[in-house]
Amino acid sequence: MPSEPVALARPPLARWFPLVWPPIVTFVVIVSLWQGAVTFFEIPVYVLPSPVRVWEAFWAAPTTLLGHAGITLFEAMSGFVLGSALGALLGVAFAYSPFMARGFMPYVIAANTIPVVAIAPIIIIWFGHGLGSKIAVTTFLSFFPLALNMMKGLQSYDRVVMDVFHVAAATPAQRFFKMRLPSALPYVFVGLKINVTFSVIGAIVAEFVQADRGLGFVIMTTYRMLAMPRLWAAMIISALIGILFFALVALIERLAIPWHASMREPQ
Repeated sequence: MPSEPVALARPPLARWFPLVWPPIVTFVVIVSLWQGAVTFFEIPVYVLPSPVRVWEAFWAAPTTLLGHAGITLFEAMSGFVLGSALGALLGVAFAYSPFMARGFMPYVIAANTIPVVAIAPIIIIWFGHGLGSKIAVTTFLSFFPLALNMMKGLQSYDRVVMDVFHVAAATPAQRFFKMRLPSALPYVFVGLKINVTFSVIGAIVAEFVQADRGLGFVIMTTYRMLAMPRLWAAMIISALIGILFFALVALIERLAIPWHASMREPQ
């Protein structure tokens, strides 16, 4: 009998091209429409600067803006790591203790509904005016999504598989690391992706309140001076930080749970 054809592995470029070209085409279209609208309607620069003016503002002092971006990135990443770690621990506690979930969940939800612009000044008073307060604000914003997703993921295991582990006399640690945690990983990465955006927002909002460096500081100072091209440049850099940060988490997700249905490439 003839053997079945063996599927050849697709080269890396062929795998990544379908993922990369749609956002590139969308970017080109948006920038072209943006530039055309500003030119055709003669929109004042203080209302909406053109992409060319934004690029010129960035290129006038790229190292300065990138230096501020580095500060914001450090605050966002530090708060993301701390907030995600605290959220994961809280989610595990909620999943294993219904009493803690019922007792503390309403207060966790209440804390998460407090606007960050309201809590940021209080945290800055507590932690001072340095990087620590900005990281604390970012941590505060980042812990809730992962706590909720971790709890839901740990509670969504297959009961039949749990019975198999019980029959095999698996220890609680074995049940956690070999059964419950792997089944929770898709939920965990959803929470991490949400935390990515919250961490960048938290760092910038904290810099709005009190800072002498960072993208939030640049945005506030340029707004007061109506230097709108530089303000837009800072906003675009912050958006790029969020996109790259999100892409990094998505890459780690693809490497960590290649077996999940959401990681399968479209045919």
